[in-house]
Amino acid sequence: MRILRGLIAATILLGLVAGLPWALWYYVGWPLPDHMPTWVEIETLLLSPMTATFLLDFLACLCWPIWAAFVIDVVRCAVQAIQVGVHALRWPHVSARRPMHALAAVLIAAIMLSVVGKRTAPTAAHTFSITGDTGMVVATATARPDVSTVASTRTVVAPEARTNFAQTATPRSVVVRARDPQTGVYDSLSRIAERTLGTQTRWPDIFELNKGKPQPNGKPFTNPHLVFPGEELTLPPDAAAPVALQPDPPPPPIPAAPPHTTTAPTPPPEPTHAPAASPTHEPAVAWELELFVGLGLAAAVSTALLVARRRRNSRYQPGSGRRDDIDLPVAPVVYQLQLAHLQASQDEFELDNVEQIPEPHNTSLEHKLGVRDGREIALDLAAARGLGLIGAGASAAARALLLTALATSTTLNVLVPADDLPLLLGHSAARAQLPHRLRLVDNLDAALDELEADILTCARDHAWDCRPRVVLVAQPQLHNVQRLQAVLDNGAAFGIIGVLLGQWQAGVTAYVREDGTISATSPGRGEALRGTHMFQIGSDHTTHLLDLLQQAQRESPVEDNAVLTTETGLEVTAANNVGGDVPNAVEAVDAPPAEEPRPVAATAIRLSVLGKPRVFWRPPAADEEKDITGAFQPRQRELLVFLGLHPEGATRESLTAALWANSTPDKTTNAMNTALSRLRTAFTKATNDTLADIVITREGTYRLDADVVDVDYWHFDRAITRRRMAAATQGRIAAYRAVVNSYTGPLADGMSTEWIESAREAIRRDALDAVAALARALVDDDPEQTLDLLETARAFDPYNELLYRDIMRLQERLGRLDAIPRTLALLTTRLAELGDQPTPHAISLATRLQQRHEESLSRGLGVEVRQP
Repeated sequence: MRILRGLIAATILLGLVAGLPWALWYYVGWPLPDHMPTWVEIETLLLSPMTATFLLDFLACLCWPIWAAFVIDVVRCAVQAIQVGVHALRWPHVSARRPMHALAAVLIAAIMLSVVGKRTAPTAAHTFSITGDTGMVVATATARPDVSTVASTRTVVAPEARTNFAQTATPRSVVVRARDPQTGVYDSLSRIAERTLGTQTRWPDIFELNKGKPQPNGKPFTNPHLVFPGEELTLPPDAAAPVALQPDPPPPPIPAAPPHTTTAPTPPPEPTHAPAASPTHEPAVAWELELFVGLGLAAAVSTALLVARRRRNSRYQPGSGRRDDIDLPVAPVVYQLQLAHLQASQDEFELDNVEQIPEPHNTSLEHKLGVRDGREIALDLAAARGLGLIGAGASAAARALLLTALATSTTLNVLVPADDLPLLLGHSAARAQLPHRLRLVDNLDAALDELEADILTCARDHAWDCRPRVVLVAQPQLHNVQRLQAVLDNGAAFGIIGVLLGQWQAGVTAYVREDGTISATSPGRGEALRGTHMFQIGSDHTTHLLDLLQQAQRESPVEDNAVLTTETGLEVTAANNVGGDVPNAVEAVDAPPAEEPRPVAATAIRLSVLGKPRVFWRPPAADEEKDITGAFQPRQRELLVFLGLHPEGATRESLTAALWANSTPDKTTNAMNTALSRLRTAFTKATNDTLADIVITREGTYRLDADVVDVDYWHFDRAITRRRMAAATQGRIAAYRAVVNSYTGPLADGMSTEWIESAREAIRRDALDAVAALARALVDDDPEQTLDLLETARAFDPYNELLYRDIMRLQERLGRLDAIPRTLALLTTRLAELGDQPTPHAISLATRLQQRHEESLSRGLGVEVRQP
């Protein structure tokens, strides 16, 4: 039979190699023209009907290159079979290539086997065998017994024969492997499921089939993280044997390097890698010597800073006049990351420039580890079954992974044993404020207890969408290595990953130099990480970033703003009156306009800084303004906003300190002169050469020319001044109205710079205080207008719960009960943007207001209302 297959293969090969060219030459001949065709001949050929000769020539032109490629594949396969062996031409290996190569490989293999022969697999009656490499018990039906299978019904099959068994047999049970003495890797249900069922996620099926069976220790099998070598486990009945079982051998341990050395013993050749110069050149941020992180973390830190500021500002009580808590302390590292994010956003940096290291059974938990050749490198740590970090830069790399996990994901928790926190955070561990998603446990055993409980809960309920998504950052210990490995193996399907400060043979181990470069790794998946410059964060910077994340996280409800607990009065009217008492509402209603109308077309340029910065130009003899904002670069707009906030002028020192805080003194002068020159050029071009310079320089100060430029903030500032100078109630009321009317939005909305935050919040609080003063004057006689004022204040401060509570009180007073649930729903939606929710006081207030109104109506109608 073997000889017959060889003869058939030789006949087919001879026909394709020799018969095909003979047929083409004999029946078709030379398919190409014997001379260079003229244009008339080409035109005649294209316009004439297709002839049989032309069709045969065209097909011959296609067949000759295909035949040549096939002949080359035949030669390559023949050489490969002679040098390596026939097994190199097996079908699963060559089927992934082009069809011609696969056909050549099959024909050459059949011919070689017919010539040299090959011993077949055992063909005896029904026997059970255990593959020596996989430890899997298989059943196979045979015709003639081989000597090796007659000796025993449980025979160890050589590793090279496991492919034949996998293709023809169905697994019924599996034997747990013994611990590898060289690598120290233990067997686990997850690894068994991947070897025998094709996916590690099916380990709960194996556990359910064998649950309760006696184990070698004399106890029933109740813990999936504890299996014993030699233990036989039943496989699911519907399991199909995988084809060509080729489990990846566990990586051998890389040499353990001394803790403070900068090079690993005998490291493999590595590509050179230059540190990041700036975020515009590669997706990373470098600052000082201890900070090198990805732009994803920079964006997350910038967002956390915004949330922390909004949460802090939302606790302000309108009318209190407080200004001592405007500034949120910001560490330099936070400011640098925010600047990097803003710069990357302005440069439209592509954040998806990530090279993914392919992983089998991807669980979509890729984590960005570092940068190589200007590209971020990501690794699926769950599929890798843990990442071990050793070397002088291991702790700094682990900190970066920890911070990135906390900052860039809202569903991922970090679990750290308290014993390992000093190793992770260094001397600053004692003073770090930890966010709630960074949980401390007593030790590694306690962490494993918690993770095992989560895994068992998800596996018992078959909840594949149950993903605890926990990053365990710990130092592996000798007595629980097997348990730790089982947790990472079985928990990979549920999003449990491990970042281990030490060597980790069961997964990937990387040696990190002091500069963050991975110089050596364990074989296998870890090889793709060599040469990567890992992200790193110093211990002090980690403390500051953890403090920021703690401030940005959701806090427990605190009744800071709950000045009143009854429903009869407004909380904004109970605050200290910073502008003087307003005794009655008559003067407020009859108050004159805030200020005299300005003459039309008084200035050529109108600068709006309250709200989104805008620049308008009114051409000579024109009735309408023209928006020329697009003519100015972001730095020029920032310069205009700063000058707009200083109508009396700003000194050179204040300008450079705000706009060029990170520049050296020798560069700030040139930078400022360049900015002013470009601003003049932009105005000249935008106004068609009608305006040149709108900035007046005098005695070291810079200010906008009031004869040419009008700024909306100047009207707001003059109203604040009139309120402070007014002696009579009527004058203060008029000034308050002017303040509210002139405040059209946050200062320079959308512009994120450090110097503007305190000014933005101070101006916003001035507007809120004016609203509170007007509400105090109007609430008794005109609740409708007071409600409109509070709705205006809510637009000024959309996250302030106090305003929503007062709005609900006025809605109840006006009989608009259906609006109260909508107000509460709006508050819930806005606070959800900060990760918060309404306090119990706001929820109960909404309920009590509706009940109180219903009770008053019932008493008026003489109906008794019984409380349930």
